[in-house]
Formats: sequence, C-alpha cells, structure tokens
Amino acid sequence: MRWGGLQAILEVEQFSVRRAQGFAVELPHLSLLSGKVAALYGPSGCGKTTLLHGLFGLLRGADVHTQGAVRVLGRDFGTALLTERSHVMRHDLAFLAQDAHAALDPLQPIGQQIAQATLRSAADAAAQLANLGVQDAAAVCRRLPHQISGGQAQRVLLAIAFLRAPSLVIADEPSASLDGGSYGELLVHLRRLFDQGSAMLLATHDVRLLRDLDAAVYTATEGRFLPGKADTLAWPQRAEGAAIGSVPVLAARDLGVAYGERRVLDGADFRLHRGEIVAVIGESGAGKTTLARVLAGHRAPDRGTVDRPPRATAVQLCCQDAFASLTPGRSLASLVAEAKAPFFDLERAAATLRLARGAEHRSAGHLSGGERRRAALLRALAVQPDVLLLDEPTASLDRRAAIAVLESLLELQQSRGLAMVLVTHDHELAKAIAHRTVAVEDGKVIPC
Repeated sequence: MRWGGLQAILEVEQFSVRRAQGFAVELPHLSLLSGKVAALYGPSGCGKTTLLHGLFGLLRGADVHTQGAVRVLGRDFGTALLTERSHVMRHDLAFLAQDAHAALDPLQPIGQQIAQATLRSAADAAAQLANLGVQDAAAVCRRLPHQISGGQAQRVLLAIAFLRAPSLVIADEPSASLDGGSYGELLVHLRRLFDQGSAMLLATHDVRLLRDLDAAVYTATEGRFLPGKADTLAWPQRAEGAAIGSVPVLAARDLGVAYGERRVLDGADFRLHRGEIVAVIGESGAGKTTLARVLAGHRAPDRGTVDRPPRATAVQLCCQDAFASLTPGRSLASLVAEAKAPFFDLERAAATLRLARGAEHRSAGHLSGGERRRAALLRALAVQPDVLLLDEPTASLDRRAAIAVLESLLELQQSRGLAMVLVTHDHELAKAIAHRTVAVEDGKVIPC
C-alpha cells in the first residue's frame, strides 16, 4: 500500500505476543513508510525486544503465542512460506541486535562475518567500518569478536546493515555504546539510509536518538505500545560536601596492554580515593574497558602495577556485556547467595535498583537487557565492595530506571564511602555525578 507516493514498508494490525506465564505485549497499530522511523519506547522489561522479535517470527518456545497481522512490503509476513520469509529476512531486512557481541560468531574474524552476511568483499567490509568511525578498520576485520569493544561490535552490525541497503532496519538500542563523535557519525549514516528509502523500527532509551531521527514514538502503557512521548528527565546530581579519602584505594602505574601489534594502553597511570567518583571517557575502542578490566584484575597488564585493597572481593567490575557476565541457567538469587556479605538484603536491594518483583528468581536468559545490567550490579553490590567499576552502567536502561540506579549508587557513595569508576560516553552524566573526569587517549589516561 502507498500513501502520497511513499511505499508502506511495514504494516502492523492488532499484533500481540503472549507467554504461558502471563506476560503479554501488544502493538495495536503501526504503519511505517519508506524513509521514516518508528520507535518503541518504555522501561526496561516492558517488552520492546520481545515485540521486535515477535513481529518477525524470531521468538522460540512452546509457551510463546503470537497473533495479528504483519505485512512487509505489502506481503503477509506471518502466513508466508518459510522460503519466502527467509528471502525477506536475507534481502529486505537488517537487524541491529542489542547485544552486539552475542550476535557475532565468536570463532570467525570480523571481516569474514561481514562478507558472508552481505555477499561483499573484505575490502568493502573494511571500508564500511572505516566510514562508521572505526579506527584501523582493516586490523579490526582480522580480529575475533572478543578482541573488539562493545561500540565496535555494534558498528560491525551497522556495517552489515549499510552494505545490505535493506528496505527495513530493525534496531535494538543502536546508540547504547557509542561515544559522542561516533553518535554523530551514526546519525549521518542512518540518514543516508533513509534518503535511499530504508525505514527503521527502533527500540531505544536514548531520547536524543528519538529527537534527532524525528521518530514516531510508541510508548509502553500497561503492556500496550501506543503513540506517545518519551521522558526527558535530568540526571541526578552528586551531593557536595562528602569527604574523599586522602589515601588511594586503587592505584595503577605505567600500565601497558597490547592486542597483537595494537597498543591499547601505553604508560597509563590512574588513581582513585575512597568515596571518589571518577568518570572515564573516550572514543569507542580507545581502551576504556581494557583499563577497567586491568584495574579489576580481570586482565593482567603487559607491564605496570596495580595496587588494590587486600580483600579479594573489594573491587568489583560490572561489565558492559552483562549477559556474558552472568552464569547461564542459574538464577540471580543463587549467584548472589554464593558470595553475599552477611545481612545483605537481596529483595530490598533488588527493589532499590528497580528490578521487577520476582526477577531475582529468574536466570539471565529470562531477563531483559536492562534487567541483566541491574542483575550484574546487584551481584557486585552483594559482596559490599570498596570499589565499583561500572562499564556503561546506564546503556541498556530507560531514563527512569537509570536515574533510580544512579541515585542508589550515590547514596552508597555518601553513606559507605564507596569509590566508583564510571566508564561512559555520556558527558552530561559524567559532569552530573563525577568528582573528576579523565579520558583514555593514545594509550594514556589524561585529565579533562
């Protein structure tokens, strides 16, 4: 169907996803035209990702039931033959998954995966990554997924989408791990796709992205996605006056880390005092996550030293890839129980982080992306750490949930003198809660 000469890329009528345990999410109506953007917006766990997957038959399990009409390029997607649906998925659609690392084959080099997914050459793959702001794109193409950053992994999926030039892009939090410069590049390339006629169905917590893409917003309201507006809430502010310790609780000197020929850290120094919050910024792939992993003891530096508190659990890292950090098949409650400090109240802490009631009894595979991030944070807090290393802690959270998490962390910083390192691409967040901000640049840690 066409409206004013524009082709309807996606049409949805009375679509719903229901699970046996009672969870349901509905999209009563959506019409998405060529070159336009529609966005699913709402709190973590409200069903945005479930709805995206359900619309295109990607949900698995006997307890999942979908109904309603979905038409892609005028064809009934739900009743199409498997071969027809596969053809549409291969040639007309492109998916940008929320967990970019999990969407990649861990055993194949990046360039090979892009070439296979797009039927283009390795040179085209490297050129597209370079256009997306990936430095040393040819070298990145030779690496395996675990050797690239979260932001780089997301841009690998973006590169696949751009090379396919699809009619419809389905994107789940595409800007979550991008720094400011890369975010601007993302907008440029998305607009180029729209100029070529591609449409986008988007799930996001990023209000900037909704505004900058002029998206038609569908907000979750009691399990139904209806036309509405996004929240525009400000970050909480760190309270002034709290004493910062004079002796470092974490100190690193002359750190050097290399991945093959590429030196990520080269003579980096870092210092953190009790009760202090330090924000670490920098371009995607600059070495922010590597610095956090070295400080936590998850990665030994090639050179240099790190002084940590003597207690083994005193320094806790909440990884950017929260799903990979949680043991599959085990409930959050069992993960917390094996390491928690005496008198730690799991239910109260879960409520403070705005985890849904009963979420602590579910495994990572049954939690949303935002819930997984809060689950990882809950497990880290359970051991009563002295230092908390947070790698993009708000990336998968809606604004209200992110504010609740930050407020609880700021309360701990005030009451217990908890020291925190906040790895983020959000300069406004860094300014709001950090005592000082540093940047990882050319292998060094420099003050901002």
